[in-house]
Amino acid sequence: MKKLFNSLMLVLLIAAIFVFYEEMKSTRINANDLANEYSKNKIEADNKYLQKEIEVKGTVKGFYELSDINNVLQLKTDSSGVNIYCIFPDSLEESSDINFQPGDDVLLNGTCLGIDRFKSFEGLKIEIKRINK
Repeated sequence: MKKLFNSLMLVLLIAAIFVFYEEMKSTRINANDLANEYSKNKIEADNKYLQKEIEVKGTVKGFYELSDINNVLQLKTDSSGVNIYCIFPDSLEESSDINFQPGDDVLLNGTCLGIDRFKSFEGLKIEIKRINK
């Protein structure tokens, strides 16, 4: 009976670790595909990405130092009509050499903030947690 109990506990532990890993793992997506999903159906895209950790691969369109919020990196998107703006938190600005030029390829991890946050500029916003050229 004790072996059965231990086996059952081991199976439950493995299942819990698997569920935790699936919840914590980032969704990987190309910047154009992300912009297209938001362009086609904002509600469905919000259900899939909003407030979730995502990994986005894209090309720099511009880098802006804005006075009302932190530095912002804009990713190139096709003609979907949705711009993607990646916001640097203070901690990342202070700890890294921020030097991005138009045309640089980047891979970033961050939290999707959706389209409605930060009305000072129109588009999809991502709060950057980690970025690589």
